Amino acid sequence: MPGGEPITLKEVQLRLGVPQHVLIHLCEKGVVEPDFAETSGRGKRREFSERNAFEFGVALALRRLELPVATAALVVRLLRSFTKAVAKTSAGFALPDALVEREVGLTVHLYDGEALVLAASGAGFKRPLLLGARLVEPPRVAKLDRLPQEYEAHLEVNLTAIARRVTKRG
Repeated sequence: MPGGEPITLKEVQLRLGVPQHVLIHLCEKGVVEPDFAETSGRGKRREFSERNAFEFGVALALRRLELPVATAALVVRLLRSFTKAVAKTSAGFALPDALVEREVGLTVHLYDGEALVLAASGAGFKRPLLLGARLVEPPRVAKLDRLPQEYEAHLEVNLTAIARRVTKRG
């Protein structure tokens, strides 16, 4: 679990400029799972981490592009897997900190509405790291040697820019 102080739903709302019900919906759909506390009855409030605030920012950017909630959830899961994998070889690697403090560039690409690619480069990467996943059930994640070359449509979302906007340090 990420360290740091818990962030309230109200604080996340103020950072992102969206109504609380939108954030609650993303939690209830399993897109963002609170790192500190999940509601479990009346009077219990959700508490989030900086990573959760970043995940909300990513999910909201994807939703603004009218991508399905399921796609946003897949991207967030892919980000968590990516972080765990990189942390094994780069001590202390964590999102969103690495995007703000280590000058890591991170983008997510969607090709032809059916293939996702997470691309990381910059500090700590000898060469770009590319993780791909097909939007099928269950999604299969694989390392790629290069970005797809043949496609009809391509969408790119700059996750580094989202991290800098969403975090207190950005």
